[in-house]
Parts: sequence; structure tokens; C-alpha cells
Amino acid sequence: RAIDEALALFQEWKGRVKYDTVIYASLIKGFSYLGDADRAVALYRDMKAEKVPVNHIVFTSLITAYARVGHMKPADGIFEEMLAEGVKPNSITYSVMIRGHCVRGDLPAALEVLQKMVSLGFPADCVIFNTLLDGCVRSSNWDLAETLLEEMGKQGVERSNFTVSIIVKMWSKRGDLDKAFETVYDALKAPHVLSEQVSKRYHQSSSIDTQVGSCIVGACIHNRDPERALEVFRDMKSWPGFEGPDANTYGAMICGMAKHGYLHEAVEIAEEACVALRSAYDRKTIAPSVFMQLFRALRANGSLQEVGPGLSAKLREAGMAVDEHWLKL
Repeated sequence: RAIDEALALFQEWKGRVKYDTVIYASLIKGFSYLGDADRAVALYRDMKAEKVPVNHIVFTSLITAYARVGHMKPADGIFEEMLAEGVKPNSITYSVMIRGHCVRGDLPAALEVLQKMVSLGFPADCVIFNTLLDGCVRSSNWDLAETLLEEMGKQGVERSNFTVSIIVKMWSKRGDLDKAFETVYDALKAPHVLSEQVSKRYHQSSSIDTQVGSCIVGACIHNRDPERALEVFRDMKSWPGFEGPDANTYGAMICGMAKHGYLHEAVEIAEEACVALRSAYDRKTIAPSVFMQLFRALRANGSLQEVGPGLSAKLREAGMAVDEHWLKL
């Protein structure tokens, strides 16, 4: 890996070249991105021993390495060291801490960090609200989720596509498909729904993305409503600016239709995917397990010999991963 090569070069030249904060920060950030907290901290300790000044990028990267897997005790320790060194946390630091507590499932601790952040004058943006909302959905804390959505509205924070996806998952988990659909179609009527990247960097408008499409289909399947899944699957192809359905949506539809006995529709969608995904912007393919489930359903239905060979040929031609043993399941 490039980061290992960079570290080897760093160690080779360390005795001959004076390294500064930027070099150390870059290496620590790289190991943090890989989730290698031990090597990130080792570099930090070396940095301290060499009396190289430490900045907020170094501390935030170290916190990230722990927070991304929910190890908040060492993350809190690094945060305390940051304060003791006189380095001021920024909004990214607090955002990382909030995410870490949510990963761990400790929403009260996440909210405490949020309150501290806001009290220091840092506004809570869409990314932070999404982190908390996602934590609420994972822990089924519906009251807090609705409170956060109200607060987003009060503060004028725009919902992103990721926000819409989280809300759809929430209503799906609560068994209210009508509310899930209302969320999606309200977003379609809105002046714009911002993508996470766009809203964060460029402040330009975007349309409903493929993740939302996949989520609403998944909500239908989860709530055992294949007819509604078919309805929205067909409808989303006409959504303004929608670049889908994508591989995840096709996969969910194929599995869902096969699971609920809609084998004719499942095969049609699989064949459609062969054509549609060839020109898809992301070039992702459908997981092999999806087709394996379909072939098993065809065998259970007694139509494997009739439909299987032709479908298998089309999938292979489209570059999909097909196992010849599926025809013998």
C-alpha cells in the first residue's frame, strides 16, 4: 500500500531530513483513514518525542481512527490531550466525536458533544444531523429522530439525499410505507435535494439519487409489499435527473420479487438489468448472491430448465457473474 511505502521512506530519511508537522500529519491521516489507530498513535508519540508541533489535523485524525469503530475511551483520551496542548477543536473534530458515539450506540453522549459544540458557536450542519438521525434509526429512538428533524427545520438546515434515505429507512422500520413514500415524493417536489458532497463543497442543487431509490424499494420489500415495489421501481425511471435504478436497486428488486413468488417479474428485471447497467454511470454490477437466489426460486417453482439457460446466457453476455452450478441447484 502507498501509505506503507510512504512510512518506509519516512523512516529511511528520518535521520537525514528534518520532518515537520505536515509530513507527520499526512502519515497519521493516512493510517487513520485505514483504521490503523496503533500506527497512527505511534507516529504521534514519535512526533511528540521529536518535539514537532502538533495541530488540530493530527488530533482529529487520531480521534477519527478510534471513533470510526466506536472506541470512544481512547478517542476521549486524545481529545483531552488536544485540549491540554492548547489546540482548539474545530467543527470536524466535534463531528467525528459525535459519529463515534453514534457508532457505539451512545446517543446521550453524542447529544452532549453536540450541545457543547453548539455552545462554542459551531453550527450543526446536515452531516452532523444525518449522523445523529442514523444513530436514532439504528437504535429505534423515534422520538429523538423526530425532534432532530424538527430542529433541522428550525435551523434551516437543508435535507440531503442521505437525510431522505435515513427517513425512508426510519418509516420502513416503523412499518409505515405511506410515510416513506411521502418522504420521497415530497423531496421530488422540493426545489432541490442536495447530495452530501454537493451540499458540503459546492452548494449546488442536485436531484434525488440512486441511494434514495434503493431505500424506497428496500422499504417495500421489507414490509412485504412487492406490488408497491414494482410501482415505485417503474416510476423512478421518470424522476427528474434520476440516474438509476442502480445495481443495488436492481438487486433488491430481483431478490424481493423472487422471495415473494413474483418470478416472471424477477426474471424480467434481471434481463432489464443486463441492458441498463451496461451504460450505468457507476458501472457497478449486481452481487452474484442475488442471481443465485433467483435460480433457486426458479428451481423451487419448477421453471429452472425452461428459463434458466436463456437467462444465464444473457447474464454472462452482460458481464454478470454466473455460476454454472446454479442450473443444477
